[in-house]
Amino acid sequence: MNELPYTIDNITLIQDFIDETKRRIGEGIEITFTNKANLELQDLILDYNIEIKDIEIAIENLSPENYYRGIDISGNADFNVCAFCTKIGTDNIEIYLKYGLELNGLQILLFSNHIPKYPMSQPFKN
Repeated sequence: MNELPYTIDNITLIQDFIDETKRRIGEGIEITFTNKANLELQDLILDYNIEIKDIEIAIENLSPENYYRGIDISGNADFNVCAFCTKIGTDNIEIYLKYGLELNGLQILLFSNHIPKYPMSQPFKN
């Protein structure tokens, strides 16, 4: 997964990705969890009392500052995938959050949601 450099155009690209996500959620499109993401969610539920709603709230509150890596600017993929570092739940647990938006459809597919194993750079964070 590529990391986009800090430019005004790339910040706009990430903001558009986030805005499209919020639009889909606002229209009632549900987030689909891959098997891996579902297993990671089970760990978050057991260890930190995190629920699916908490993941949705975290996604809705993303900003370009949370950006970690992602977005294939070639436009050749079925999904536009992006990873973020954000805080979640009442304990503000830091998580790695990776999801994709289907380019020729409406699906929001969550690939990963877990506590990071290493520090995550956030190239757009001040």
